[in-house]
Amino acid sequence: MFCRELGERVKVELLSDRQVADIVRRYRERGLTEGGPWSLAELLMEQRRRIPTVLPTIDVARKIVEQSSKSVDGLTTYKDIWCAFRPGENWIGNKSQQIVANALARVVAYCVANGLPILTVLVVQSGNRRLSPEAVANIYNEARELGVATGPDAAAFIEDQRAGARQIIAAQLPDDTFSD
Repeated sequence: MFCRELGERVKVELLSDRQVADIVRRYRERGLTEGGPWSLAELLMEQRRRIPTVLPTIDVARKIVEQSSKSVDGLTTYKDIWCAFRPGENWIGNKSQQIVANALARVVAYCVANGLPILTVLVVQSGNRRLSPEAVANIYNEARELGVATGPDAAAFIEDQRAGARQIIAAQLPDDTFSD
């Protein structure tokens, strides 16, 4: 997607959602991360920027840091985040979970864009206060696709990110690079 008259690359922000999704699909089908006008990481970051959310990204990032620093195990949960932004509003299964998940997807992109540890590694299931093996794999793979140096071991990556995330101070987080 180049501007034919100017020979310049079109900004990824100008692509439609469908165009971005199609290019991401083609990269993945071919097992590539580079090769077109945009890298897979650029396209995925743009997809995350476009995720609709009713929870402000920077506020969610700050709340993860605040809540996890106050908990005994240094973690927080989806429901804790929900209650922080929707006090008095009941948790409604998949609907509430999707609202928080959308916000967390944007937080991941915020962290990558700002060179921060992936703060969402501190958000766990309420029942067992652990990341499921699927969540570990998803966070690891997502970070790798977004261009984060992950190393070969997903569990070690998560622990490294947790250690870094626990060093973050909420008030010092940079302004949100993704408009809400």
